[in-house]
Amino acid sequence: MVVDPTDANALRGGALKFFACRDPRSILSGPSDTGKTWTALSFLHTLCCAYPGSQHVMARKTYSSIASSCAQTFNRIIAGCGVRVLGSDSPRLYTYPNGAQVWVAGLDNAEKALSSERDSIYVNQCEQVTAQDWEMLGSRCTGRGAVVKWPRLFGDCNPGGSLHWIRQYAKEGRLTLFNGAHRDNPTIYDRAGQLLPEASRRLDALASLTGVRRKRLFEGVWATAEGAVYDNFDAAVHVLHRPAADFKRFFLALDEGFTNPAVVLLVGEDADGRWHVAREFYQTGQLQETVVKQVKAWHTEFKCQVVAVDAAAAGLVADLKALGLPARGGKGRVKDGIDRLQNRLKVAGDGRPRLTFAPECVNCVNEFESYVWEQDRAKDMPKKEHDHTSDALRYLEDVLAGGTGDAQVFAKREALVARSERGRTLM
Repeated sequence: MVVDPTDANALRGGALKFFACRDPRSILSGPSDTGKTWTALSFLHTLCCAYPGSQHVMARKTYSSIASSCAQTFNRIIAGCGVRVLGSDSPRLYTYPNGAQVWVAGLDNAEKALSSERDSIYVNQCEQVTAQDWEMLGSRCTGRGAVVKWPRLFGDCNPGGSLHWIRQYAKEGRLTLFNGAHRDNPTIYDRAGQLLPEASRRLDALASLTGVRRKRLFEGVWATAEGAVYDNFDAAVHVLHRPAADFKRFFLALDEGFTNPAVVLLVGEDADGRWHVAREFYQTGQLQETVVKQVKAWHTEFKCQVVAVDAAAAGLVADLKALGLPARGGKGRVKDGIDRLQNRLKVAGDGRPRLTFAPECVNCVNEFESYVWEQDRAKDMPKKEHDHTSDALRYLEDVLAGGTGDAQVFAKREALVARSERGRTLM
């Protein structure tokens, strides 16, 4: 069903302004659960219905993330409209009865979908793409040979860091940024602005978030924690999907906890020494036997070479070793470990960092964005908050450096990686 832009029960506030916009580049931003994706995809559907034979693209950072996200929403919007879908589980092309088409593309493999000029391009979760990605997409949507009246590159996003390229582009007038709110979503607030009873739990879940994640996903604020320890962390660069086949070996990194969360991270290392946190276990109130069971399951599945644990967690180390797991204690100075992780986050000469996270590892991302220094920065000590995933990775760094915080061993590993990267850059 085509959305009527004048229907106040369907479109309100920032969503209504976005729908009515005719600017060539625009993004609808807002907290989680404000109906951003539904609004943007409804606009895409409306274009297809209004312009026979028009050509469009639905894109996201990776193709594998589309089927379980924006494609599901689009399938609900087009239900009963006679649209043919090529690819059932992983859609690749939607064809309308009037000949309009929507190509589906991940920016990791978008050659066919972006092989020619398009009438419009929709980008889901724009905060995950780079400015270079956005500019490349804009070059495929210039209006040359367009069928639609107003060709448009558009998308939706959750707020990112305070210096994110989306915000900078909006300030410079290079795109129009609209802000949505929970009151814009008719499944949360009624026409009179009253919270619907069945929607309160959805907002309660968002309100319970902490740190930067709460500011972004509940309050809708573009924010980076002041005094962030990992101030070079950028979700657009460091959060991505990587297939298991990329990795030469796997490790497990643990941080003990009960009142604080117990953490288990599955870390893959590729042939170039890059790390990727592929899975996370992050739960409070869990008995040690539950944590050990999780470690054993992932070790069995991935044949992990090392299980790195805080050297002070003697009981946990003993329980893991009793099951034949390769548990080793790590510690080292906190500042040394932070320096090592900061080095991994730096973008190398080939344009890639040496530490990335799967999008599903939301607690890792939240903590790397929320971990901050003590107010007295001269002491070089971070606050003991949002440090659990970072600590787990510090222990892994220490174990692989010799298990004693051996800076010389670590320096040798870093030098080998640096020489390898220089060699690839010159090739």
